[in-house]
Amino acid sequence: MFAHKILVVDDEAFIADMSRMTLGDIGHDVFCAYSGEQAVEMAMESHFDLAIVDAMLPGMSGMETFDIIRQTNPGVIGILVTGHANIDMVVEAMNKGFSRVLGKPLDTGELVKAVQEALALAHLREENTRLKTLLPLYKLGEKFLSAASCQEIYEELLDTVCLQISVPFISLMMFVEQENCLKVVASRGMDQELASSVILQSGEKIAGWVYAHGKPVILNKQTQALSPFKEYLHRDDVTASISFPLCGRGKVLGVINISQTTKDVEYSQSDIEMLSVICGQAVMAIQNVASMEEREQNARTKALFEQYVAPEVAEILLNSSKNPMEIGGVKEITILFADIRNFTLAVQHLSHQELRLFLNEFFDLFSEVVFSWKGTLDKFMGDAALVAYGAPVTLKDPSQAAVCTAIELSHGFEQLRHKWFRKSDIFAQLGLGIGISRGEVFHGNVGSSRRLDYTVIGTDVNIAQRLASETESGQILITESVYKDVLGSFPMQEEKARQLRGLEKVIKLYSIRSDQVEDAWKK
Repeated sequence: MFAHKILVVDDEAFIADMSRMTLGDIGHDVFCAYSGEQAVEMAMESHFDLAIVDAMLPGMSGMETFDIIRQTNPGVIGILVTGHANIDMVVEAMNKGFSRVLGKPLDTGELVKAVQEALALAHLREENTRLKTLLPLYKLGEKFLSAASCQEIYEELLDTVCLQISVPFISLMMFVEQENCLKVVASRGMDQELASSVILQSGEKIAGWVYAHGKPVILNKQTQALSPFKEYLHRDDVTASISFPLCGRGKVLGVINISQTTKDVEYSQSDIEMLSVICGQAVMAIQNVASMEEREQNARTKALFEQYVAPEVAEILLNSSKNPMEIGGVKEITILFADIRNFTLAVQHLSHQELRLFLNEFFDLFSEVVFSWKGTLDKFMGDAALVAYGAPVTLKDPSQAAVCTAIELSHGFEQLRHKWFRKSDIFAQLGLGIGISRGEVFHGNVGSSRRLDYTVIGTDVNIAQRLASETESGQILITESVYKDVLGSFPMQEEKARQLRGLEKVIKLYSIRSDQVEDAWKK
């Protein structure tokens, strides 16, 4: 048998203890309160399926206690216990929502039978209510799911509630994470300026309480004076109201508030069931839109990221669970630096528009070649670019990849230069110089939490840059470490050792002429 949570409210400890043992023995979780005030406090903190309440309690009566408990536990079933039952009391108890009246002294067998019948009847009513609610609202989900934005869903939600329950005043408050508060995102029957000014913290007033606890609250005029929320009820014209939480995946997203001003109108469990179905479908649609927006944002972020690094690198950086500032480390990798020679001369003779178009074509070529060899494009710097091989994506032969990139870039640049030469003979004087070095460098994110830059830092980065500035057009200069890595793969020749600007030691150098290797990079 399924265990239910039962609250026994009786100032006689013997009856409370007897009820707890009897119902506990058949598998229920039983809690005892010895006054109406204590029972209301317990119901504020926990949900109960059934309340067994003594009619004669000190202070607050049993019926008054049950009335208030139902405001925070709208679906709770009630059994009234009395030693002075009469027909008027039974009728009043039924009108107050009790399903059964038991006489004192309590008989344990009769108590068990009454509890089982009450729970069975409540389950049957619940299923009937759910069926009656679900059938006419079956197609409602299609409406919500066809919405293209959360705001469309908010508006459709209010329209549907107004249609099904017919309320003059309704508002939807959603929790705004960035501002840590509940704000009205849609309303009906309210002044728009007033609605937009309403801001609540979690736990504040009725809607804040519903948000914090994830439980609905029903308030009807005849019981407002006894409600724990009476201090927040300022409008005398409100005859009934419901605050209902929008919950999804174990999280409360917001609160829908409805208010009634028509006399003799009361809200009940069937209204809660209706809101539960409507809001449940709205929440699924909200989460669906949020998921689509997140996927689109991730796709845009990845597409943007892949303009700076190879797709494999973007995947590593985007999917890493580490703090972005912690990604990276010290590693031996190969560095390529490419520099357009005599570009300063071109700047003086070409229009800004021509320069921009030429550089765009060059960097398109550059990116495509670099990414095809799994290089990490560190950055473009005016007419130059820096590339790393071996980090963060590990490569088997990073130096081989760098040299192949350099040769392919040299050939591609020559074709691009000849194309632009038809527009201006100034391009005849341009050339591409490339320097390649290998060594231990730092690779990773540097900067601040607001602005990150994935880069490489180290002596060999400076060496590659200096080499690119000293090359002849179409020449590729490499250091001895790179030469040893690719020996036998390309025709190379030893150059005169040099002391590069800013460096203390003389560097042994080798060169590769791209016009001598033809399609070597394709081997």
